[in-house]
Amino acid sequence: MRAVVAIVSIVALLASPQDFGAFLLGTAGPAAASSASGPPPPGPHILPSFLPGSLPEILIVEVFYFVYRDDEYIVLANPRSSPVRLEGWRLTDLEGAVAFPAGAHIPGRDRIVVTRNATSYAEDTLDDPEFTYGPGVVGQMVTIGATPRLNNEGDEVLLLDPAGAVVDALVYGNSRFGGAGWIGRPAIAAGRGERAVRAVVADTFVDSDTAVDWESPRTHRLGQSDAPFIGLTVEGEVTALLSPDNALSVLQETLDRAHSRIWASLYTLTSLDLSGSIQAAAARGVDVRILLEGAPVGGIDPRQWSNAESISSAGAAIRFLADAPADGTFARYRFLHAKYAVIDLAVLVGSENWGEHGFPADGRVGNRGWHVLIRDAKVAAYFEALFLEDYEPRRRDSVPLAGFSPQLAADREPVTNGTRPARIVTTRVAGPIWVTPVVVPDHAFREDAVLGLLRSAVRTLDVESFHIARMWGEGPNPYFEAVIEAARRGIRVRVLLDGTWYNAEEADPFDNDDTVAYLNEIAREERLPLEAKLIEATGHGLAKVHNKGVLVDDERVFVSSLNWNQNAATRNREIGIIVESAALAAPFRLAFEEDWRDEPGRSILDVSAGIANPLVLPLVTVLAVNIALLWARFRRRRATTKGLSDGDEME
Repeated sequence: MRAVVAIVSIVALLASPQDFGAFLLGTAGPAAASSASGPPPPGPHILPSFLPGSLPEILIVEVFYFVYRDDEYIVLANPRSSPVRLEGWRLTDLEGAVAFPAGAHIPGRDRIVVTRNATSYAEDTLDDPEFTYGPGVVGQMVTIGATPRLNNEGDEVLLLDPAGAVVDALVYGNSRFGGAGWIGRPAIAAGRGERAVRAVVADTFVDSDTAVDWESPRTHRLGQSDAPFIGLTVEGEVTALLSPDNALSVLQETLDRAHSRIWASLYTLTSLDLSGSIQAAAARGVDVRILLEGAPVGGIDPRQWSNAESISSAGAAIRFLADAPADGTFARYRFLHAKYAVIDLAVLVGSENWGEHGFPADGRVGNRGWHVLIRDAKVAAYFEALFLEDYEPRRRDSVPLAGFSPQLAADREPVTNGTRPARIVTTRVAGPIWVTPVVVPDHAFREDAVLGLLRSAVRTLDVESFHIARMWGEGPNPYFEAVIEAARRGIRVRVLLDGTWYNAEEADPFDNDDTVAYLNEIAREERLPLEAKLIEATGHGLAKVHNKGVLVDDERVFVSSLNWNQNAATRNREIGIIVESAALAAPFRLAFEEDWRDEPGRSILDVSAGIANPLVLPLVTVLAVNIALLWARFRRRRATTKGLSDGDEME
């Protein structure tokens, strides 16, 4: 009877008579099939589209001036379709100038790079510039007077046409420039190793001749990726995995069956079980490449270092993303905090580090985390390209195991002795399923990525997270604000945050307890359908909530490594994926409801009675998924009768 009550609750939840609008994240273009070597990474310069006649003839779109070495550079873009001759055009900081030589031009819808040292530029970017005003075998600029040398604290970069008129300008830092081409205060100066990059909105460069054009909530370090933002149709299978329930067994089985490649980008790898499977794969000839964070908070766990050495000894290639200040090298990302892997033609994306808490043995206490395992050649090709770009051995911050000196720390997450019966079974759903990779910081502030997902809610929005900061420095957290705005639109919003002591310290005014109090106070004052809670993890058989997940309308789920703090969104390498499928959302919904309830031991959706038999809940899960599939088919048929296509609905 209790299971029946739970099923009825699920039916009621899924059958709410709402009319959902389409949530289109992009168009899945053609993608190369996965291969042993992987497709080439995306090109380093991908121009947005332009509105004809809306921009100057040539734009300054990127400047790198706070350099480690002598590789200052300026990027110019031609927003028009026809080429522009540059002979006689000049770049100046008003202290020195360089002019383009005879025959110089910039093709239509393209960009060119002018650098102070073409050799250093190529070493640091793995790309050749078009022109230099220093060393290098590329087009040579003509120096007029002094050679320009941009000031880190403040300067101006002016692009002049042959008549000396200012075509475009960047003014930054403490510059007092007040001439043509610029209006108002200077743009905020970039930090060391950061690039000044012109903003793009709706795939069009912003050009107001003000600081707004150059100021972004994210930072652009030298060498960071510019991953394409595209949606992909999974024709294969997607599996929903939950920690601590059974994620380890599924991942380990996938690793044990690998026959061509295991490419993983991970913050930490301390699990003996997972490292053993990876080592065995390398020993049988699988192409194993692993990129790890070189300086995780507190240092590298000795177990991870031991695992890395063992895996390497079996023939795998292990590298660390790391700073090397002595030779002028700083990592492209503050932290490599991603947790994803390409295993043959499958991709795992999740919230958990590959350790005993993130992937505990079946039946053991561990973190609450969400993962998806996607078997599809197009998705695998996308993540292969991303991995190859981050792992690239030619990059100075990609350091091999043999050349890396670790800063070791004490074990931070010892194996827990507590037991917890598996509660939610693995759910596998066959395609077609629409998924959208979210690469951070590349896509962090796109209006059609995470922010678009949060704003797309028409009925419910549930967030479960390890930590959410209300403020990012002096400004508000945009994700947090989008959640509140959803409640103000009448969406039922719930936010569940980890309640571990270090996330709820009384002395910290921006911890999870303060975030919960703030949300609930707003809900009371404005009478919003908004509720927030701290979870007492141990009472739910969890070590902690380490999740970073979002559920929207029981139809879309966001699984990621992205904590909602400023550093994660603006400086880290983070990976997430949006999956549009009611059937795939169902197990995450059940997990959220279990974590949300105040009485551990009760049925997930029936708070009136407890479940004594651990087999009941897996049965409920299976039934819920089947109901979700039926509901999805019903909605697709209903959408078709209303004139919508499957592509619009994308369930």
